[in-house]
Amino acid sequence: MLKTFFKYYKPYKLAVAGIVFGSLAAAAMELLFPALVRQILNVELPQNNVAQVMRLAALLCGLYLGNLLLQYVFSYWGYLMSARIENDMRRDLFSHIQNMSFRFFDSVKTGQLLSRITGDLGEIGELAFRAPADVIVCLLSMLGTMAIMMWMNLYLGVLVTVLLLGKTVHTIYLNGRMKAAYFANRVKQGEMTARAEESLSGIRLVKAFAAEEENLSGFMRKADAYVAVRKASFKVRAYFISSMGFFTNFINVAILVGGTLLISRGEMLFSDLVAFFLYVGIFIKPLMRLLAFTELYQRGMAGFQRFYEIMRQPEEITDRPNAIECKNIRGRIAFENLTFGYGEGREVIKNLNLTIEPGETVAFVGATGAGKTTLANLLLRFYEPRQGRVLLDDVDIADYTQKSLRRQIGLVQQDVFLFSDSVKYNIAYADPDAGDAQIEAAAKSAAADEFIESLPDKYMTEIGERGVKLSGGQKQRIAIARVFLKNPPIVVLDEATSALDNKTEKQIQRELDKLAAGRTTLIIAHRLSTVSRADKIVVLKNGRMVECGTQAELLAKQGAYYELYHQ
Repeated sequence: MLKTFFKYYKPYKLAVAGIVFGSLAAAAMELLFPALVRQILNVELPQNNVAQVMRLAALLCGLYLGNLLLQYVFSYWGYLMSARIENDMRRDLFSHIQNMSFRFFDSVKTGQLLSRITGDLGEIGELAFRAPADVIVCLLSMLGTMAIMMWMNLYLGVLVTVLLLGKTVHTIYLNGRMKAAYFANRVKQGEMTARAEESLSGIRLVKAFAAEEENLSGFMRKADAYVAVRKASFKVRAYFISSMGFFTNFINVAILVGGTLLISRGEMLFSDLVAFFLYVGIFIKPLMRLLAFTELYQRGMAGFQRFYEIMRQPEEITDRPNAIECKNIRGRIAFENLTFGYGEGREVIKNLNLTIEPGETVAFVGATGAGKTTLANLLLRFYEPRQGRVLLDDVDIADYTQKSLRRQIGLVQQDVFLFSDSVKYNIAYADPDAGDAQIEAAAKSAAADEFIESLPDKYMTEIGERGVKLSGGQKQRIAIARVFLKNPPIVVLDEATSALDNKTEKQIQRELDKLAAGRTTLIIAHRLSTVSRADKIVVLKNGRMVECGTQAELLAKQGAYYELYHQ
């Protein structure tokens, strides 16, 4: 996991080197301050050399200003580097999540993923800056301070070292408790975020059922659980801070007592004791930074562990090494011995064999759960079949690259998803390089241009989250216009009109018929009125094809389709 973490430093080697060098220079300057004070107290003041004291004081001021400038510059570049590393991780995580199969999204809450993309990575960014600056510089600064103190007085230097080792052992003990506490925090925060995202996404349903109080109670149960688990980290953190304060005060008392005894025995000068206190102050500063870093490290690595967990999950559906581009296809589709299930022992499609010729319109009908939408998902390679294969123009779709395959298929669903952007953006989503004329032609083909022209800003009108400012029929026309712009050789209409009223359905059906013309078309239908003109109707029951033929042929059989037709 740490190897993966440090990999993100590679593009910023120069920045890391600059940050470490600048921090080391600043630390070296700080080590000079007590030495100059010791020189003034030990040599210049006893000789009443005021002019030399003024020169050394000016030098001290110069060193302080130089230290200020170095810390400002390298802190700025350090935070900028950390923001970029955080952004790189966010890019990789978002890209990886996008490439996961539908099976992954079936079992993971969106809010949990949002928590990992935002909150978890926010902690990592701070850690990315502090890791090289604090660990390397603080350790070297502390070792340098200890060496100087031992050179000044071995006995007192050893005393400080022993106290430091005791505090280090104590800190290592606390680290284990902090790591567990912060990881638990992240898990509960993710659950709270998931509940908030779900509740706000369904706010219209909440209001429709006047369930605001129940919704708030559900959210607060997650929020209260988050607070409860944070108590453990608060206890460890409070103990950590208070013990550090005690250690700082105790070490000052120990130096005062030890220094007094040494001075009384003539083994130490008073000026050395003053310098010792100053060096201890310098020693405590990186120690405090290092101990604070351990808390930051635990928070950051708890977030990174959750990032790492997702990144380690393999992409279930990937392009084969020699995958080819899917282009210039005729539109012949064949399902060969196809078997698929969403879980073990739950087969949704069972040994299906079916061929659809180029330009044919084939409708799939059957009861809910018969496997109609599953076939569309398999054709688009959203899932992999358990057995058998799907062929497109006599080539296994697994031999095509996923992107090129999906560019050949236009999908219109019952639940239209629109982005909270302009009408133009939502139509052009099918082809971001399309010009205004192409977008308007696609809208006209979908009979959407009339209502678009009546909108306040026409094609630039913002339509709200998921297109909330549009009616169901208008949203469906936008979806159809999007497929017209894509202009694919294969079209899948998945319950495209089942959520509309009869009048709107008839209007939309005309645009769908126009869209299907000259293309291989798969219609997944609940309302049988939408399949009457299909070249073939496939009746599915419990994942099996029980009938196949034209509507007239199937009605004449008086079998499964006949029963559906007369329900």
